[in-house]
Amino acid sequence: MDRWTRLLLVVTAVAVLGYISMIYGSCAFDPDCHFRLCAGGRSLCGADHTHVPSR
Repeated sequence: MDRWTRLLLVVTAVAVLGYISMIYGSCAFDPDCHFRLCAGGRSLCGADHTHVPSR
């Protein structure tokens, strides 16, 4: 692999990890955020921001 290919792989990995940490990491600090499961119920498909009414 040449340096250009390695650089592109590193930039892609940093972008993907940054996006995932921004979306899922910010959900940890939001009480109205919860993770949404896929149709099979075994993996995460995203984060939902819904307001849960107080009791």
